[in-house]
Amino acid sequence: MQILIVRDQTLSGAEGTFGIMFVDGKQFCATCEQPWNNNLPNAFCIPVGNYQLIPYDSPAHGATVVFHNPSLSIFGTPAMIPSGKQGRSLCEIHNANWPFQLRGCVAVGSRVVDIPPHGLGVNNSVKTLAELMLRWGKREGLTATVQ
Repeated sequence: MQILIVRDQTLSGAEGTFGIMFVDGKQFCATCEQPWNNNLPNAFCIPVGNYQLIPYDSPAHGATVVFHNPSLSIFGTPAMIPSGKQGRSLCEIHNANWPFQLRGCVAVGSRVVDIPPHGLGVNNSVKTLAELMLRWGKREGLTATVQ
């Protein structure tokens, strides 16, 4: 399975990064991330690039996947960061509604909407994630491109 996240610069800004997720070439859902935030730890969006998606059983979010691309210093788990090297890890795909609920992860939802009281976010996140999980099955052989 190939996931493509295309960011929408007209919706993205200081409050968050929003886009569209395609699964195997077909539009699937909306995405929500933190803004870039000068690459601050736990407060950033995923860097543009190609990733392996690795199965991960998150204590907070259950069965999910994490982004992995060592050349971008994004590692699936802390144990995958080579000794002496710095990088980010545990960048998951999970449910959330607003960018401030994320710590370097990607949330999925049916569409980007204004959700009071916090502004732009994605709606139907739990349902959308459940549908994505059905599609990725055992979470093997997954890749992602972020544009």
